[in-house]
Amino acid sequence: MMIISPAKQRRETIASPPPVTLPDELITEVLSFLKVKSLMRLKCVSKSWNSFISDPFFVKLHLNNSSRNQNMILFPATFVSTCRISLHNSFIILRNLLENPSVNLVSKDFKLMFMGWRCHIIGTCNGLTCFVNSPDEVNSPHETEFYLWNPSMRWLSQKLASFLHSHQDLNSLFKFSFGYDNLTDKYKMVAFRPNEVRVLTLNDNVWRNIQSFPTYPYEYLRDHENAGVYLIYSLNWFALRDIHPYYHYRYTDLSVQQFVIISLDLGVETYMQFRFSRGFDQVPVVAPIVFHLRECLCFSHYSVECNYVIWQMKKFGVEESWTKLLKFDYQNILDSDSYRVVNLLPLHLFENGDMLILARDLKQLICYNLKEKRVVKQAAATNSICLRWLTVSQYVESLLKVSSSNDLLV
Repeated sequence: MMIISPAKQRRETIASPPPVTLPDELITEVLSFLKVKSLMRLKCVSKSWNSFISDPFFVKLHLNNSSRNQNMILFPATFVSTCRISLHNSFIILRNLLENPSVNLVSKDFKLMFMGWRCHIIGTCNGLTCFVNSPDEVNSPHETEFYLWNPSMRWLSQKLASFLHSHQDLNSLFKFSFGYDNLTDKYKMVAFRPNEVRVLTLNDNVWRNIQSFPTYPYEYLRDHENAGVYLIYSLNWFALRDIHPYYHYRYTDLSVQQFVIISLDLGVETYMQFRFSRGFDQVPVVAPIVFHLRECLCFSHYSVECNYVIWQMKKFGVEESWTKLLKFDYQNILDSDSYRVVNLLPLHLFENGDMLILARDLKQLICYNLKEKRVVKQAAATNSICLRWLTVSQYVESLLKVSSSNDLLV
């Protein structure tokens, strides 16, 4: 019989430690914070990993975690297959803005091919971007088609739905919006025009008539589409009370009491009206723009004193929570005194609330420090497009892919 010394036994024990097994809950939590690109690689490790990462529970957990890290998507108001859609990490943009005299705003690797269609984006939510084609640019001039795109996964859906316009509709075309209904866990398309609103739930494929707007969304003459801002399971539009969209009126005859935000709850499909802040006490020189920053509803306007102002609704739906986020004299960033208004577009508000990135129409980026209340840096935005052609949305990384039946694709 071979006798093994105690010292050798100790060495063998040290050399062969027992395997460590991590709890499934910990693995799930760690993976849910990874980038989509990394998760796509991990799906190739094994069938079990592929199944795990594709599980709807994990997809929603990952979306919840990635929602904390918002990025920017820049796109033209209307585009064809020759146009690029730019995706940007906000922290990289800020670093480049602070370190360089110019910043490239055009992505080099994102170019969607739409077979020559003329398209525009009607909304983004949960990492999904919804496209529609222009009805006069396809074989059937009376049909609008809807598609979803997940930029993180570089996935583009097949046609998910369509809207048929009658000959009478062509005289007053419908506009469209897109959002998510948390009550039914479904995605919805909204078609609207004066005195008529229809809703399609993605798996129903039936356009239902709902109550029309209490006051119709403002018809911008240019620069801004007003397709609706998706936020907290609702769509929100700037509107003017007591103004019929077909009647002519003079902007200078308006009062501040007429400025409101119309909000459509996608779950119960009813409307609310939010008044502007009490500090909004004079009619601005041009119509305000409604948008959202860091999950807060906002609007911006230009005062007659040449100030650019942003108001933020800290608690959604509570008018008393309006807070003045930013105010500065926009003449300080003009290249010439001949300009009356400089077109400014808020791009991103950082989580700590210190820095705001804005773009201006003459191809320029601006970094504004909210605590110090001053413009920190201005830089040329190379290879960009004037703001009257450009739109911005916040997007988050997501593993979502949705079919026409509203099923999660994996």
